[in-house]
Amino acid sequence: MNPNSTRKLWVLHGEAKQLFNQLSNTIDKHHGDWITVTAQSDLPDYLPNIVEPTKTKALLGQQYLHAIFDATEAFNLDAFAMLVGTLVKGSVLILLLPQNFNDWQDQDSLRWNESCLPISVPNFVAHLQQTLAEFTGFLSQDFPPIDTLAIDVSEQQKVLTKLLESDKRINVLLAKRGRGKSALAGLFSRHQPCQVTAPNKGALATFFEFAKPDIRFDAPDDLIENATELVADYLIIDEAAMIPLPMLDKLLNLALAQNRRVLLTTTVEGYEGTGQGFLLKLLHDKSYQIFALNTPIRWQVGDVVEQFTDRLLLNGGLSQADSSPSYSQSVSYSKVDRSNISLLRSIFYLLKMAHYQTTLIDLRRLFDAQNLSVFQATMADKTIAAAVTIDEGNLPDELIEQVWQGSRRPKGNLVAQSLVAHAGEKQAAQLHSLRINRIVVASAYRRQHIAKQLIETIMAKAINQHHDFLSVSFAYSEENYRFWLACGFTPVHIASHKQASSGSYSVMALRPLTEQGQALIDKLQRKLARNAFWLKNIIDLPFDTMLNIDDNQHLSIQDIDELYGFCCYHRPFQATYAALCRLCQHHEQQLPLVKLTILKTLLHNPQSEQRVIKQYHLTGRNDLMKAIKQEVKQCLKSLS
Repeated sequence: MNPNSTRKLWVLHGEAKQLFNQLSNTIDKHHGDWITVTAQSDLPDYLPNIVEPTKTKALLGQQYLHAIFDATEAFNLDAFAMLVGTLVKGSVLILLLPQNFNDWQDQDSLRWNESCLPISVPNFVAHLQQTLAEFTGFLSQDFPPIDTLAIDVSEQQKVLTKLLESDKRINVLLAKRGRGKSALAGLFSRHQPCQVTAPNKGALATFFEFAKPDIRFDAPDDLIENATELVADYLIIDEAAMIPLPMLDKLLNLALAQNRRVLLTTTVEGYEGTGQGFLLKLLHDKSYQIFALNTPIRWQVGDVVEQFTDRLLLNGGLSQADSSPSYSQSVSYSKVDRSNISLLRSIFYLLKMAHYQTTLIDLRRLFDAQNLSVFQATMADKTIAAAVTIDEGNLPDELIEQVWQGSRRPKGNLVAQSLVAHAGEKQAAQLHSLRINRIVVASAYRRQHIAKQLIETIMAKAINQHHDFLSVSFAYSEENYRFWLACGFTPVHIASHKQASSGSYSVMALRPLTEQGQALIDKLQRKLARNAFWLKNIIDLPFDTMLNIDDNQHLSIQDIDELYGFCCYHRPFQATYAALCRLCQHHEQQLPLVKLTILKTLLHNPQSEQRVIKQYHLTGRNDLMKAIKQEVKQCLKSLS
């Protein structure tokens, strides 16, 4: 750490209103932007720039002098990370914390904990206090010395030269915040014909400052939807890790199909995930070259604010000392004591290395979320694998009925609620279950059956706690599917839409722990085998090899129940798709006088909603669903 750091961190404890009043002289005396991130509403007039924590994305790509971050009632790590990266040399960042953490309840927990009330967060508080203790000698209430040294951009110039010399069709520029990544990408556009895309044009202010004046910007979805003919030799994709993986993949394929080259730039750490996981998934089968910027230009090397932030957000990664493991030692499996802050940090690093978009919300959940447990595998006292589980189910009947009807989707219970809302099985939320939320094995220890044994450990604990089944929701790939099958799980539901983040269909699978759990799985599996007869027309998965598809497609009592749920309540069209198909089939055989014209047209053209809307002169999707519900109602009347 640099005692003469050109950015300073002040830490003040107290009540927000009193602290803001206390700072009025400081703000009056020292010219600056004084960006204030706070959720407080009754604020003094002298604060010039107030931003709510949930709206800090608007700051990205900007540069500011001086800021206040109010964490007296809520500590939003995402907002903190975004703010810190915008502050230039000479800035003071004033962090406001509560007077006493003993009975503090963090309002930010409403974002990530499965509860409608804020909770105390003892593990995060311990982590914060330990981090503050490391920096005690560097936290003084003064302003940074005036930095007269010129900015050293020699590293940026070297990387620009190498980028321009690269013969790869895909180049990747990685950097932490404040390294001049956007400026370098802008300068690159002055040497090559380029057009640029990014998740947010507003965050490109620095890029445009350095870019060729007439460079063209297109939003990612516009490029994809219009299959745009790219106008330049190079497509620059800025902040690539913030763009959903399937969209990013389409952008790459669009450019490569038109024989264009691509420059991907992304932040290595921060609110949008690790930034490195996406490379593994996106570029695993492509030839590319990576360039990195390490030297900061927005602040100096050894900056106190950056180092504090890195410690608090657990930026960085595990050491690579485990690259040549010794398999002679035995592996131990256990449930983690979540008051062991050091161990939780190690597990978060492990998750970051393996999972695409491990975020700061995952860190907060890992520390303090309720109904959450952590398991680990260790070798020679080193954590080599971990799993995160979440308690689900045991919901009241009235709430389950509302979830089934589609009128409520409260926080939490992801698999239990989905099996009610989409698979139509209420018992899934009545029973007590344990969902495996994340599981990871350090790369050097994979293919040793460690994950499988970790699941056995979880199962033993779940049986002791009288759970009825284990559940998991995973992005479909043949490898993932085979793994969960080998671990004793049965697929019971498949989502009809691909996940935005992974670009894959989500598969839900269960493993029974009681007779009731087994009965539920049998029922759901029979239903999936029956629905797959129709789902294979709209879901691009190898159903014939995954299931024994049931071709008995009579209209059942359960189908009629779901159809009532669709047309009289709010059950989704996708969740009722197979029952609607069976209704149409039954209609042709038994009810030829009842009209199902619009429904049949849509079922024959499931990917062409807009065409059907236009054909029947409807105003939009809501109008389309309303018309179909009316047809189904008439049909059900005839049936009864």
